Amino acid sequence: MSNTAALVLAGGNVEGYGVLTYNRTKAALPFAGHYRIIDFALSNLSNSGIAQVGVITQYLPASLIEHVAGGEAWDFRGSGRIVKIMPPFVGVGQTTWFQGTTDAVYRNLNFIYDLNPDDVIILSGEHIYCMDYSKVLQMHREKNADLTVVGKKLPKERLSHRFGYIQKNGDNRVTLFKEKPKELISDFISIGIYIFKRDVLLNEINMRRQEARFTQNFVIDIVEPITQRMRAFAFEFDGFWEYLENVNKYYETNMKLLDEKPPIDLVNSEIVTNLEDRGLGSRFPGYIGNKARLENSMISPGCRIEGSVIRSILSPGVVLEEDAVIEDSILMHDCVVQKGARIQKVLADKNVIFCRNCSVGGEMHKDKKNPEIPDSPLGLSIMGKGAIIGEDIKIGGLSQVYPGMDLRTYAGTHFAPGVNIK
Repeated sequence: MSNTAALVLAGGNVEGYGVLTYNRTKAALPFAGHYRIIDFALSNLSNSGIAQVGVITQYLPASLIEHVAGGEAWDFRGSGRIVKIMPPFVGVGQTTWFQGTTDAVYRNLNFIYDLNPDDVIILSGEHIYCMDYSKVLQMHREKNADLTVVGKKLPKERLSHRFGYIQKNGDNRVTLFKEKPKELISDFISIGIYIFKRDVLLNEINMRRQEARFTQNFVIDIVEPITQRMRAFAFEFDGFWEYLENVNKYYETNMKLLDEKPPIDLVNSEIVTNLEDRGLGSRFPGYIGNKARLENSMISPGCRIEGSVIRSILSPGVVLEEDAVIEDSILMHDCVVQKGARIQKVLADKNVIFCRNCSVGGEMHKDKKNPEIPDSPLGLSIMGKGAIIGEDIKIGGLSQVYPGMDLRTYAGTHFAPGVNIK
């Protein structure tokens, strides 16, 4: 919508993803084979008519910057349309990294001053959902709100202290907002989408800055105080939304797309990606050999399948040779699974090679733990970018191989479940 600018927070440090975020920020992770996580936020903004977007980055931003590029993929080019990458910078009195989300927004306020929009939407670039923000903006303006928070009701079993919680009255006026409270106050959580009147945001953040009370958590520093003193309203979102807290949730959310009725219809959702990134737009059509077996899986362009793929998601360029099996796994771009290899419950980053007759994942003891991977009954194993798993090697479940590790000299070795190879 006109007179609206957006700031996308996409640069925080990442924990809970093991070696998948060793070389990139979470927002740049591939998702559903063909996409990146950041594609959902950028597509939602473009589809909602919001064409002036700043993407705030910090942690390992190179992959994200390359993917977003000039924003052409999301139609952020042309008169009045822009996507601007905002990494940390050195300036007068600013000689360090962003100290938190409040500092990150504060140090990029010139983006807002220069554009001079009526409203500013601030959101995370690390969540999976499809939303038309114009509906939220319509309510925001009809209510003459200083702040509108987007929330969602969650079932009791999903409530936790990591969310912000909202109480509201019959007119959707926020009566109480608490970020990560010790005691849960409702079943209505904030999903990290905030719309401010421009002057309200600018005045609040400058005032708080002068008081030197920053916790560096934008929600605690800015959102909570506004809900206590000004006109704050809550918009209820009833669609699918997922916070990719860690690698387990990332895996589960991907695999939900294989359900008979997936939570997001990627065919009709108008989520787009940058087809120039890694040559996606010029990949040859996928090839399925006459001995291949496919069962309930997603296969991206450029894949060549001669073996068996069962309940798995393959990014572009994955090669699977004869008599090889991939099961309950996610393989990112240009992985190669050679003849006779067995892959089960594995997350493999880009360019991983599984040599002949190796076996990775699956086997583990129920009480086994890995200090570098979040606890999971799934027993996921993670293969870092460019790793090579040598011939006849066996690696048990809940294991991790660091990026670039070449294990060909360990041919025939059996590694116990829960191992970290680096």
